[in-house]
Amino acid sequence: MIRTRADRNVAALAVGLSLILAACGGSNASPSAPAASSAASPSAEASTGGSIAPSASAYAPPAYAGPEATIEYAIWGDPTELKNQQAIVDAFHAAEPKITVKVTVSDWDTYWDKLQTGLAGGAAPDVFAMDGPLFPDYAGRDVFLDLTPYIQGEGYPLTSLNALAVKDFTTADGKQLGLPRDLNVIALFYNKDLFDKAGVPYPDDTWDWAKLIEVGKKLTIDTNKDGKIDQWGLYTETTDMENYWSSLVWQNGGDILAPDGKSIVLDQPAATGGLQHLQDLIWKDKIVPDPALFAETGDAFEQGKAAMEANGSWLVATDEAAGLKFGIAPLPKGPAGQATSVNPTGAVVSKGTKSPDAAWAFVRYLASPAAQEKIMALKASLPVNTEVLTGRFATSFDGAKVLADALGYAHLKPSFKGYNEFATALQNELDEHVFNAPDETAAEAVAKVKDQLNTILAGQ
Repeated sequence: MIRTRADRNVAALAVGLSLILAACGGSNASPSAPAASSAASPSAEASTGGSIAPSASAYAPPAYAGPEATIEYAIWGDPTELKNQQAIVDAFHAAEPKITVKVTVSDWDTYWDKLQTGLAGGAAPDVFAMDGPLFPDYAGRDVFLDLTPYIQGEGYPLTSLNALAVKDFTTADGKQLGLPRDLNVIALFYNKDLFDKAGVPYPDDTWDWAKLIEVGKKLTIDTNKDGKIDQWGLYTETTDMENYWSSLVWQNGGDILAPDGKSIVLDQPAATGGLQHLQDLIWKDKIVPDPALFAETGDAFEQGKAAMEANGSWLVATDEAAGLKFGIAPLPKGPAGQATSVNPTGAVVSKGTKSPDAAWAFVRYLASPAAQEKIMALKASLPVNTEVLTGRFATSFDGAKVLADALGYAHLKPSFKGYNEFATALQNELDEHVFNAPDETAAEAVAKVKDQLNTILAGQ
């Protein structure tokens, strides 16, 4: 399984660590007998910003009227997130004490292994976190509870949530199989101390690719004159499209998939030009280190060995913990303008849950302003609730508004059946021959795997 941006939010935990935490919430509706509603059935278009439900200001979640219930909520995460989740369910319990939530936390790899085992054995968690790109694979297994009847029955306002994030958990036929919980975007982080030392102005929204190279060269320094670079101008992770290279493809006017999702367009010149730009930053302009240099030691920016980093909003918490004095700017524009990547995490309900009303109530609460403000406090992702996103979050720390504004020009990280197989085949080729060594041009590398990638897409 391809390791995604979730790795940056995960620290090692004991496998199967679980806590019994009080929680609550409720719904009078159920998938088999939703409350009467005149709301239209949600379509993919409606779920990304249409009028399936009344405005958030007119919505009041119904009180839970069912029996006492205990549900399991499975997530990946680290100790900080676990503490935060406890605060969320404790607040939930204070309002509705009839539902108990057992929160199970695992590291990234263990999480997916346990989830697949549980689904196969009929012992899946009632509610579990879902990564956007992996959603279609799991949706295709018919393991999710359809939340559409609840949404229609309550008039739940999907428009209160970020449209791109909602879209990632909507099927092609308009079923809402999950609600987004949080999301991440890619931006440019910069070390203020290193910029100040060099007397270089901080990055801003006027930067383009040429400016990035110009400043990156000034900040790539052999401090002790031994012929080896001690400080790099820019650092990024090349092993996942989300970290930077997909943004470069879009900034160059290209794309990864055709509009129907059945074939790639990554082989087109505009797309390979974006990939080639990253190879050139490493091997031609030499402002980004060879990925092998930090493969074992980790993030060069966090270590103070790079002046800038193109990477995800999850870095805020880790960079703060590292004691860095940093700022956040938009990614430098490409020839086709500005673009970045967005990847939501959602909460879904197992189709086999014995307490669907309680599970829905909890999922609904995770997207509420009260819970979203607690998620916001982690500084590991952006809230999906637009009231929180454009309100308190945007002013919560230096650079938060840059991250929130990035959603206006963001592209969803591709999400489709076969994503892991597709990403593994593509990324292995790019890693070995484009980024880790300039053995092939980006165009040559994509051409080698084009047929394999199209075969995967055709099997959806």
